[in-house]
Amino acid sequence: MKEPEYDLLGVWLDFAFNSLVAELNRSLHSVGLPLNHAQFAILQNLFIKDGQSQSDIARRVGKDRAAISRSLNTLEENGFIIRKAVSGSKNGVFLTEKSVKNRQKIAAAINMAVNKGREGMTNGEYENGINFLKKIYENLN
Repeated sequence: MKEPEYDLLGVWLDFAFNSLVAELNRSLHSVGLPLNHAQFAILQNLFIKDGQSQSDIARRVGKDRAAISRSLNTLEENGFIIRKAVSGSKNGVFLTEKSVKNRQKIAAAINMAVNKGREGMTNGEYENGINFLKKIYENLN
């Protein structure tokens, strides 16, 4: 990977995030799941709160509605989610039995990616990194 020209936090956050996304995609496929990072993020969100609207998912995942719609279509085609009417014309997005059965594989894939990303770090360094990122998030939100 090419070193960034500027030693700035945003540059390194972007490099680290993109590398982690690529590793997660590889890990998901290595455990036999036809998912990518965006679809993973949606499923993780639904594991926390099933039955959300598409706009709620878009807001929580930080993607635009069009990107979420494409990911939801793929998840639905692959049997991971189902959309059902919840009130009037509003649909909720729900996990299927296939998602629930594959939750352990999904967790294994994220653990594989994170563990590879944190190779050579002590537990203290890893915890400091998490706290650092949480503080940035809190300060900006």
